Amino acid sequence: MADEHQFIRDGLQRTQIDEFFAAELSRAGYGGMEVAKTPMGTQIVLKAEKPGMVIGKGGKNIRKITTELEERFDLDDPQIDVQEVDEPDLNAQIVADRLANAL
Repeated sequence: MADEHQFIRDGLQRTQIDEFFAAELSRAGYGGMEVAKTPMGTQIVLKAEKPGMVIGKGGKNIRKITTELEERFDLDDPQIDVQEVDEPDLNAQIVADRLANAL
């Protein structure tokens, strides 16, 4: 029973983190994320159309996001890796955001 509750909590936390990134990085063409818990901390891989906007000038934006993740979601040492989406037109989240902004 405890494993089920932990599984549900982890899923809920992942969804909340995904919603946080979608709100924070909508201008950068946020295209999804992957979260993996490791012994050294939490590894997060962000997919974005414009990774430069995610990182920010001098890494300022990515440091702010890392701090917010630690405080808001109680993550231990989040390591964020930003990857560029090769074909943004094939990423459902990016296309949906574009359509929503066009309306």
